Amino acid sequence: MYKDLDNFLYEETTINSWYNDGFLIAQDMLTQFSSEDWEELSKNVLNKPLEWQKKLIYCLDNDINENELNIIAKMLTINDQELFDMCIDSLRSFNNEIGKEFVLSNPSFIKLVKERIPYVGAATQKILQDFLDKFCL
Repeated sequence: MYKDLDNFLYEETTINSWYNDGFLIAQDMLTQFSSEDWEELSKNVLNKPLEWQKKLIYCLDNDINENELNIIAKMLTINDQELFDMCIDSLRSFNNEIGKEFVLSNPSFIKLVKERIPYVGAATQKILQDFLDKFCL
């Protein structure tokens, strides 16, 4: 299933097509991942093109999957502000015990969000502030 997702994320799509149904197809593929698929994704995610990574992060918002949390954590190390904001936005959906434990065990995420807030627009600021409100206990 990893290869199917990999190929799908490489496909050229219009923005509307991706946000209308492309991401739903990718999310469905992720629900069918085996542990080997998650391992393969984790191994390769940092070597993929930025647009591929952005498509992937848009699909990661399952509030019960630790594999997704680990992928998001890896992607937070990529030096791209838009991808960073997308990762934090995805992390907000993990507003449960697993997500809170994960974020609190990675305090650098909170620090980076606090540092970024003064430099972003109003919409992104709301996303980042909501993340802090959910995870800064």
